[in-house]
Amino acid sequence: MQNTLPSAPDAAGLEAPEDGRGWMLRGAQLHAAGQLEQALIAFEKALALQPDDVNAASACATLLSALSRPVASYKALLSVEALLLETADGAANLAIAAESCGDLARARVAYQRALALDPNHARSLNNVGLMAAAQAQWEAALECAHKCLAQDPAHAPYHVNLSDYLCGARRYADALAVLETAAARFPDNLDIRIRSAAVLAFNGDFEKSLEASRRFDAATLAYFQEFLGRAIAPAYLDHKLRLLQGELPDARQLYTGQAFEAMTVCDWRDNDQVTATLRQMLDECLRTGQRRDWRDAQFYGLMLGMDENELAQVRKISIAKIGEGLKASLPPFVQRPKTAVRRDDRIHIGITVQSLRDERHAHALKRQLALHDSSRFAIHIYSPTRHPELEHSEMLKPHAASVTEIAHMSDIEAAGRMRLDPLDVFVDMTFDTAWCRPEIPELRVAPVQVRQLTWHRHNPPRPCDYNMSDTFVHPDGLDLAPYGAIVRLPHTCWLATHDEEPESGWDSREQAGLPTDALVLSAVVPSVMLDPQSFGAWMKILRSLPDAVLWLPAYSLPIAANLVREANAAGVNENRLLFAARLPRAQSLACLKHADLFLDTLRFNANQGLEDALRVGVPALSCAGDSMASRLGGSIIRAAGLPQCVMQSEAAYVVEAVRLGRNPQALQQLRQQLLAEKAKAPLLDLAARVREWEAAWATMAERTRAGLAPAAFDVPSSGKQPAG
Repeated sequence: MQNTLPSAPDAAGLEAPEDGRGWMLRGAQLHAAGQLEQALIAFEKALALQPDDVNAASACATLLSALSRPVASYKALLSVEALLLETADGAANLAIAAESCGDLARARVAYQRALALDPNHARSLNNVGLMAAAQAQWEAALECAHKCLAQDPAHAPYHVNLSDYLCGARRYADALAVLETAAARFPDNLDIRIRSAAVLAFNGDFEKSLEASRRFDAATLAYFQEFLGRAIAPAYLDHKLRLLQGELPDARQLYTGQAFEAMTVCDWRDNDQVTATLRQMLDECLRTGQRRDWRDAQFYGLMLGMDENELAQVRKISIAKIGEGLKASLPPFVQRPKTAVRRDDRIHIGITVQSLRDERHAHALKRQLALHDSSRFAIHIYSPTRHPELEHSEMLKPHAASVTEIAHMSDIEAAGRMRLDPLDVFVDMTFDTAWCRPEIPELRVAPVQVRQLTWHRHNPPRPCDYNMSDTFVHPDGLDLAPYGAIVRLPHTCWLATHDEEPESGWDSREQAGLPTDALVLSAVVPSVMLDPQSFGAWMKILRSLPDAVLWLPAYSLPIAANLVREANAAGVNENRLLFAARLPRAQSLACLKHADLFLDTLRFNANQGLEDALRVGVPALSCAGDSMASRLGGSIIRAAGLPQCVMQSEAAYVVEAVRLGRNPQALQQLRQQLLAEKAKAPLLDLAARVREWEAAWATMAERTRAGLAPAAFDVPSSGKQPAG
């Protein structure tokens, strides 16, 4: 915030001022002398004497901001808000203060006022552009950046902002052109130099990027690394690229990182190129023995259509990289001898879970824990909650042997803490989530380590000894030898712990924002799990069903815009894509029941959204692929009682969707069958499924105690039998 304060004479011997002007002079003098607290007192006295004095309020705000008191600074300006809004500078000052305190609505209004008074007000244009970029509104941001640059081309940060916004819009060639012009004008500007190297990589110019980075000295390299630490963190932080301390990503890592980020907003334009690049990187690793932390590629490779063998190699390489240097930091795991004193004879299960700050997840976990046999199993919960809420962990304690928060611990500290508990089996429930810490199982914390749910059929033998599956994901006819110690549950490996009830009411489509006379096809799935193959199949279905609409979640504006572009390119009017309103979960479930048919994604099945649809009585269609991620939907639908709704090919999936869409009676029969099966559907019998998980844990623990190596086995059925 910029304020012009009146100059003051030397304060030596100055008496206490008697009016506002005198206190303003005293404050300016003290400010110039570096006595900020005393200057603030003087300005506050001036403001008390002249409450409508804009200069006094601005001076107070400046000092409060300098003293790291932004809220108080904002309040000082609000006291003269009407007067500040009379000038562009005043409105901009108010907007800056509002933005620093998170009051973005008032900040936007104030910036708009500043630009109404002066359309070329540089500070306002620049900050409005930054706000637009923060919301991925790239066209608005670019408009502001071009205006700023036109006014002052000698200001290097304007060139930097323009290139950043062009990168945000994935217009890398245009960003390079801006940086080339800027580099000629500001050859020593570090921000421009490091961006040039990064954007060359983002654009796929790998050799040029490497050449540019080789010219960096040590200081520039350090600055480059700091910049990349921000630039390579994708919006979907569940699969963030992580680097070892002091390690720089190579150009291809930068390229794939940005391509993965684009996939989170359904921008698939570079999918073919990024797939080819990943395959080149994989070939190089296999040829040279190079290791990469590829936890991001393991996940995004599913949506890119990489096959199971390729992804198995990616996982193997990634695990080897993650393990580098870890074991030397913690003594090797040693299994307790059989004669060791234990607290009790129960089987002790350690489970890493997602953050307990999410109330929905905490309540779902409570439902699961309450069903476990506490006389046979002692459950230890470990959660990486950044800002724990005591009530969430407290409600789990009656059902658990212990609840431990580990967010403040390093991977080594967390593993060391878990080793203190007498664990027989460690279960990782965080696979491919924001809370996944593969370093912990790599350090080994229990004699038996298990992945509760993974997205691949092929799994390396470490760091987990067993991988949970079921008889649909790994059917009897499949040669199980390459898949390792697979534990097959009899019905489904999906544990349906979320049993929220839809809110009462919402009995009409109008209330749900849906057309009354259309066939409503629903696809509730996180945007990151969408892929062009699935969307392309849906567009084929819509072209064959002219009265149908596709009902999608409340995606952000950038995601919606990308999907609209894809629909238009496929010859489907954008008005046939309906995006849900943002509602509380109970209301969303109430609205979901108005869908006619749920369409599952092909490469990465919908899981939770699919379960929700089936639970409220909406029939669903899935297509069984070759990975666990593409077969889990079939597992869930079969366990819900609709085995005939699992197709074996994309072509059959499209044909069946069109057939059902043209046959309301067939759809109604499926709905009636689903509701009739609900009372006995294995999917919704959580107690029986928990018994099966316990049986699996017991077998694993008993084998290990007997000195037997991990081996594949099937779990017998408990409770209700599957339909069909």
